[in-house]
Amino acid sequence: MTALRAQEIFDTLHDAGLSVQVIPGGKLGVSPSSLLNDDLRALIRANKAELLDWLQAANDPNPPPEPPADPNAWRELATAYHAHHFNCQTCIAAGRGAMYGLRCGAGASLWLNYQNT
Repeated sequence: MTALRAQEIFDTLHDAGLSVQVIPGGKLGVSPSSLLNDDLRALIRANKAELLDWLQAANDPNPPPEPPADPNAWRELATAYHAHHFNCQTCIAAGRGAMYGLRCGAGASLWLNYQNT
């Protein structure tokens, strides 16, 4: 799932009057439960891991740096990606192969910018 797709799902839940947040223990909290219906529950279940990654990236106190103005500055992009990668367990696992999952939202963005140079 892309960050854009995660944003769309978050907006759908917000438009339905729901509050979505990461709660202690790395779990997804959705309230009030009285507004949940079967379709919204299915949407949340199908995208739970991606929503958690997206929300955690959005609340990261150290957001990834902006890509450099010169898209050919691959060294800067590599440095930015590696600085994030080696401090993110999700991205470290994803770097081992597809069977280990996907990069987090911030890591995916940095990786994509790095790969496109």
